[in-house]
Amino acid sequence: MYQLGDKMLEVRELLIKAFATAWACGSREVDRDTYITSSINVIDSIQIQPEMIYAEEGQGLTDGEELDHLADLVRADGAWVYYGVPAENFFLVTWMPDEAAADAKVADLQAEGDCVACRVDLTQQWQFG
Repeated sequence: MYQLGDKMLEVRELLIKAFATAWACGSREVDRDTYITSSINVIDSIQIQPEMIYAEEGQGLTDGEELDHLADLVRADGAWVYYGVPAENFFLVTWMPDEAAADAKVADLQAEGDCVACRVDLTQQWQFG
């Protein structure tokens, strides 16, 4: 479990924190737990790199299926930005060197419109399971 100040965190935990942050920044049409669970379950494909995670949403995971690389570690220094375009069924979580760069990136993405863009709050908690 990630603790503030840790140098690394699991992809799975980063995604949960990203979805929880995106839910807080979004319309909140469904409850938080449902949003996080469904966000994880609808991932059709995922590409993980040390400083970027890209996922396409599709028909979803079958029960019990695990995505590759969710236990991989990614950096926890700097700041992560969540960017999702619901109409196009994809999201991207990308690493930035600091909070100022992340906030500037979020502002640029939000200016494009029709998206959810926010700096990931690494203090978000959720029990995965």
